[in-house]
Amino acid sequence: MFLNGEFMGESNSGNPGYQVGRPVIAGTVDTLDNNTGSIQRTSINLWKPVGDGLCATAEKKLVLFGENSTSGCLLPISQQNLTNCSLLRETVMSLQAALNTATYVAKSGNPDPLTVTDWLNISFVTLNSSTAMEDTAGSCYGVPSHQHIHVRSLITGLVDGVPQRDIHALQVSYSLSPWALDCGGGDVSPCVDPMETQLFPITSSVTFTDIPINTGSPKTRFQINFTEYDCSRNDVCWPELAFPITKYYTGEPYSQSLAKGLILVFFFITASILGTPWRQIRQAWSCVSL
Repeated sequence: MFLNGEFMGESNSGNPGYQVGRPVIAGTVDTLDNNTGSIQRTSINLWKPVGDGLCATAEKKLVLFGENSTSGCLLPISQQNLTNCSLLRETVMSLQAALNTATYVAKSGNPDPLTVTDWLNISFVTLNSSTAMEDTAGSCYGVPSHQHIHVRSLITGLVDGVPQRDIHALQVSYSLSPWALDCGGGDVSPCVDPMETQLFPITSSVTFTDIPINTGSPKTRFQINFTEYDCSRNDVCWPELAFPITKYYTGEPYSQSLAKGLILVFFFITASILGTPWRQIRQAWSCVSL
């Protein structure tokens, strides 16, 4: 491989599918590039608290494919901050949005920045508060304190026996929660001093979900409740009683197996009619008639 100057190639996260433990590749539209449709690589991040755990000093850590994670940081809030809930919500939202500035996510681990089909749009969803409440003195509702990233992946094939996983969808949602000062436990200073602060958590998480390759048709209520007719879970399988004349028998053509089965049924009925039990029944019937 020949490199010109100080050009450094971007590392991939798989070839072609994602490898577990490698960073999820995201992207934004490159407005500085004259090539229309070019996507600039970036990353999706979670909180990485260090030192005192405050959001002001917190760092970011990459979202790694296939690894669920939850992290957060602490934000000092005073009574004065709770007097302007709109500004507080905007501040928290800007902190959460800074974790992910991308608008696209790569389907596979080696995307082409010029191929639009290699990328998916990231969907952003803001969840409404479970209880519609208005802001009051000393409390703010609807604060986006938790950011959740849900990644759905799909196995698209095998390469040398190794499953190749692609990202099928990525959704970013926000959970809203109420914030209010806690003046219990004998510490009333935050409620008395408007500049005294309390620490409120801001969290982020990521969850990976595998989409089944073939879910099959859903089971009927009869199949769920009456398992005695399920041949895979019982020693006695009644549906296989007439196996030679069913379509599951492949030892010979279906027409021949059906004809032979009907002949056997005919001989069985004939033997039953001409046999001893039927003779005794006819004799008993004749005696009763006389």
